[in-house]
Amino acid sequence: MTLSVRLLLSFFVLITACTAPGDPAAPVEPHSTAASGSVAESTASVPYGANEANGQFVELNGIRIYFEVYGEGAPLLVLHGNGGSIAGMRAQIPAFAENHKVIAVDSRGQGQSSDGDAEITYALMAEDMVALLNALELDKADVFGWSDGGIIGISMAHAHPERVGKVVAFGANYHWDDAIEFPTPAEDDTPDPLLKVIEPYAAQFIEDMKNMAPETQVKLGALMEQYPNFTLEALSQIQCPILVMSGDHDLVKLEHTLRMFQHLPHAQLSIIPGSSHCAPWEQPEVVNATSLRFFDSEYRDFNPAYWMSIFE
Repeated sequence: MTLSVRLLLSFFVLITACTAPGDPAAPVEPHSTAASGSVAESTASVPYGANEANGQFVELNGIRIYFEVYGEGAPLLVLHGNGGSIAGMRAQIPAFAENHKVIAVDSRGQGQSSDGDAEITYALMAEDMVALLNALELDKADVFGWSDGGIIGISMAHAHPERVGKVVAFGANYHWDDAIEFPTPAEDDTPDPLLKVIEPYAAQFIEDMKNMAPETQVKLGALMEQYPNFTLEALSQIQCPILVMSGDHDLVKLEHTLRMFQHLPHAQLSIIPGSSHCAPWEQPEVVNATSLRFFDSEYRDFNPAYWMSIFE
């Protein structure tokens, strides 16, 4: 079974578990949210990903890119994962938009953005984002990217460092080979309470996949099986500050994540305890607060020996 098929199946299994007999769940409308607290309150009334009030299209690189803009302040691109859409980032957008100009984007062939004839690669999607910045007359922007979105952000920082401020890359890998490890199901088949938390988001993902052109699904599967392919040397050339973030039980192996952090010259590392690849849904307050602290603080390379001078 290919990696792409296993990834998609994992989400279908997730939904099946959420709605299993004996534990019925209420039907979920597209773009709804079941997150609790402030996140739910701030997202319930906004149809992220289908907001006719501010959704826009722009023609670039032979395709139509759909995006939505929220808030005022320093520009911040918000990029979803493989097969998703802006709607999947609705737990992040309102928090980021409080003090930033959030530009949430449907990547090519996904959500409401169209696809072209070219092979889909992270390098090409990075060029799409740079072209979008050009269309919006923005010199540069920070990037929050989840999974594929994080890889796009890293690709932008590598190819166009002058266009990127900082990058938060959650659940991203730098190479396709030996980066992913699927979890072993627990022997206890009792539904995990987190299923109820992420169910509406996962339901939206399934809806996005159903609405996607079959040929685009094939291309996105090939993307995961062949890319990214950064070398460690290439990572060491990236000068943009990057926060490498992951769940402690992420699909991306922790050793892979740590290796990426160690080879980026200006990086910080955040491992969210008790979370998976779905931490932006599971623990949005933690992910958002950690990201905003990184974006809003002046970056400096940390000196791990600074405290030793006190004992000299």
